[in-house]
Amino acid sequence: MRQIRPRGGSVSVFFTIFESMKRITVFIFILMSCCTLMSAVGYDDVRDFVRKEYVSDEPHPDSGKWRKTLRKDGSWADIDYTDRSRASWQLEKHLDRLISMSLDYSRTGDRAGLEAVERGLAMWFRGGFRNDNWWYQKIGIPRRFLSLAYILDDSLSPELRDSVSAVLDVIDSEDFPARPGGDRIQVISNHAKVLLWRRDYAAVGNLFKKIEGEAAFAPLEDVMYDAGGGLGVRNGFKPAGRGVQADMTFHHRGDRVNSTITYGLELPEFFVYWAALLQPTDCRFSDAHVRFVIDYYLDAVCRHLVAGKYYEPSALNRELAVPVEHVMDSHLARRLADISGGYRTDELLRYAKAQDGGEFVAEPDSRYFYQSDYFVFSRPEFHTAVRLHSRRNANQEAAHNGEGLRNHFRGDGANMLSVTGREYSLVWPAFDFRRIPGATTPLVAYGNPSDWGPVNLLTSPISFSGAVCDSVYGAAAMDFSTVRSDLRARKAWFFFDDGYLCAGSGISCSLGDTVVTTIEQCRLDGDVTRHGDVFLHAGNAYRILDGTPQVATGVRRGSWSNCVSGVAYENDTLSVPMFTLSLNHGVAPQNATYAYAVLPGGGADGGMSFRLVANSGRVQAAESADGSLVYAVFYEPGSVETSAGTLQTDSPCMIMVRDGHVYVADPARNFHKVKISTPFFSGEVALPTAAHAGSSVRVC
Repeated sequence: MRQIRPRGGSVSVFFTIFESMKRITVFIFILMSCCTLMSAVGYDDVRDFVRKEYVSDEPHPDSGKWRKTLRKDGSWADIDYTDRSRASWQLEKHLDRLISMSLDYSRTGDRAGLEAVERGLAMWFRGGFRNDNWWYQKIGIPRRFLSLAYILDDSLSPELRDSVSAVLDVIDSEDFPARPGGDRIQVISNHAKVLLWRRDYAAVGNLFKKIEGEAAFAPLEDVMYDAGGGLGVRNGFKPAGRGVQADMTFHHRGDRVNSTITYGLELPEFFVYWAALLQPTDCRFSDAHVRFVIDYYLDAVCRHLVAGKYYEPSALNRELAVPVEHVMDSHLARRLADISGGYRTDELLRYAKAQDGGEFVAEPDSRYFYQSDYFVFSRPEFHTAVRLHSRRNANQEAAHNGEGLRNHFRGDGANMLSVTGREYSLVWPAFDFRRIPGATTPLVAYGNPSDWGPVNLLTSPISFSGAVCDSVYGAAAMDFSTVRSDLRARKAWFFFDDGYLCAGSGISCSLGDTVVTTIEQCRLDGDVTRHGDVFLHAGNAYRILDGTPQVATGVRRGSWSNCVSGVAYENDTLSVPMFTLSLNHGVAPQNATYAYAVLPGGGADGGMSFRLVANSGRVQAAESADGSLVYAVFYEPGSVETSAGTLQTDSPCMIMVRDGHVYVADPARNFHKVKISTPFFSGEVALPTAAHAGSSVRVC
């Protein structure tokens, strides 16, 4: 039969391409098969490492006692199996004890020990225990079963292995706990461990790519969800998205509360864990992603630390309700240094040294995290911050699980002085949450914490809230108002090398409560002395420039129920020596003002290298004594006379003049441009917009 050949170039080309594509497809299939084999070999090593890590944990010293006191039905007499607490759930102890007993068995191989663990597991599965807090069902309990799965591994009977595996099915990187935000990378990480335990290597590679992909700026989200998966915590501000923000801070929920040193720590923790493990495999994380996480740790996390290791207190949310010292451990910095490939390694090791107890000298730094309304200022002698809020960012997260019950005023301009980093350590049972350093607040009835109502202000009327700064100096300001009352105030904080100046104007309120601005409330360290308008405490000076001061010292006794409920330790008490210094504005003040200076290491004369220039309802301004550094906060169009000359604007804004250089910011995020006049620059200034709105721009 005569062969019929296709005619026409196009048809011929089609068949040629078709044959080529078949060959390419076969080649890709063979290549993928090879990669799968290579991955399987590498993933076996990864699985072995993960298991060794679990098995290397030390059993609890009481492990032997727990084995002896385990009853025949697999329960313990000292655990209340009817407990429904949403935090510190008693039934956690049941699984934690089984994990410790499993570690004992992994070392001894004692079959009686394994039998005891199996009895305890069988009792758990019979009981069908659940907690109303979704976190336990989706993360806390499955995470413990991951430990049991890896420690016992092939020692599990087929029946118990199936039951354990069924619990692990709850861990799903597509389920709501894996929503954008802090829990996402943790859930993906746990899911990857489940697949490794099951030796499902074909699926685990995709999860490793997801973990790597978390090292990125948060995508925009039109709809955000709360922790329970429903339509929830969200304000109307856009652009918005949960995760790492454009300024490198971290948001966990749609309330846009700064969670950088809370939920935000999960990103570097879980990322570096897998980055180190996967370096020898074909799923090695890219240098770009590794560098992103290192930048996030150094440029955001570490900027929230005092002396390189203590958590800056105003940045904490409900975590202060936990009775532990908030100190950064060095393991994270060291592990990041191990995978850095030389990128910023010296900086990482510098923080690691401080976190191990070594000396740390802070470099002069000033930074405004404009996506989170959080300003930080560091000098070798001290560290401080200003926590603001606005219609863009709630002032605090809600009191989830009964934690942070009285945090209502902590986002209203908290400004806490840290010299040693331990000034506010474990003070919270005795803390008066109506007197937040830096905040102007009414002395409402203290009463039961549950009477204070919701804590987060998603409907805040504040628009003008922000800062102007370069990388070394800066000032923060807020046109403060609140939905809780008709209290109003215009507040500004100006920062210099040897201290900072705080000013307030237009303080008005019609309530019957006394209104105060708190300068300090911290641990009492030695005597408090007064020299005219200067108060001395712990080597620091507080100079009153305008206002009626009130001082209180003494030991206060309080319980953790002051800020938390529904936990085992809520009635535990502490006696704390406390120092409080406030300015009293009286009942129902109208257009009251205040001004004071905080001078770390200052003397009895309260000598300052800076001065207040203006403190009215229109403009607040301050400058260095030599006039080389000038700040002005314009709440309205206007002008102000300074040592550097006249500063003028046609729109509300903040201006900073430093050594002839001019910086401008729009705290309200209302304008694309602003017209200003200074001795060094006059004209229109284009302002940052979109994700960078609120940041400062240098104009000359």
